[in-house]
Amino acid sequence: MSYLKRKPRKLADGSVRSYWYKCEAYRDEKGRPRERILEYLGTNPNVRNFPLDPPLARKVAALVAEPLAPTDMRGKLKDLGLDVPFLPRQLMFLNNPPLRRLALRVE
Repeated sequence: MSYLKRKPRKLADGSVRSYWYKCEAYRDEKGRPRERILEYLGTNPNVRNFPLDPPLARKVAALVAEPLAPTDMRGKLKDLGLDVPFLPRQLMFLNNPPLRRLALRVE
């Protein structure tokens, strides 16, 4: 079972920034409890970027244009094969022209 872990770090200017990780607990070969990092989530655990291929990007672009409630948004994203573990507040379509990479940012 996975869980979120926050690691606070002090920056050079004295402020503190939190970095979030998706982790899981397991036991090593000697039976001692350990922790494995599954995914780095950045400084906000409720923001995810999903890479998109062009056919899926067309469907997502239509979804981004619709005004939907968070539960409806989450259901439609799940129908498209994008599993969002939280209720999304905002969807943004990202296009990186020089690299021609498309992505969906979910907050």
